[in-house]
Amino acid sequence: MDLASQLRDIKPNVQITDYWFYIAVTAGIILFLVVMYLIYRFMKKKKPNPYLLKLKNLDFSDSKKTAYEFSEYAKFFVNDTNESFYNEIVKELEKYKYRPVVDPLSKETKEKIKKFISELK
Repeated sequence: MDLASQLRDIKPNVQITDYWFYIAVTAGIILFLVVMYLIYRFMKKKKPNPYLLKLKNLDFSDSKKTAYEFSEYAKFFVNDTNESFYNEIVKELEKYKYRPVVDPLSKETKEKIKKFISELK
């Protein structure tokens, strides 16, 4: 007897589709995206604006230094809505610049500077 004729009942292998690889790759991509989003949010919250911090910590006892620092740092926050107010304050601060001895800041000027800073985000 021929051996091939005896092996009639052997069938070809059945291919079983395994989806675990696709599930693992999809889960890995989703996990990567979640981690990147969390890192982005953490980094975004971590960096306060240094110019805003300097504006909030202005020393009003030294009028010359206040005039220079306000003019330098506030220009980064000027937009269409507060540009005229900024220019008005800078014009008032001109008398405190470029002189060896200056008077203390007037109460109105201090209030304008504080109002400008409080309106910033």
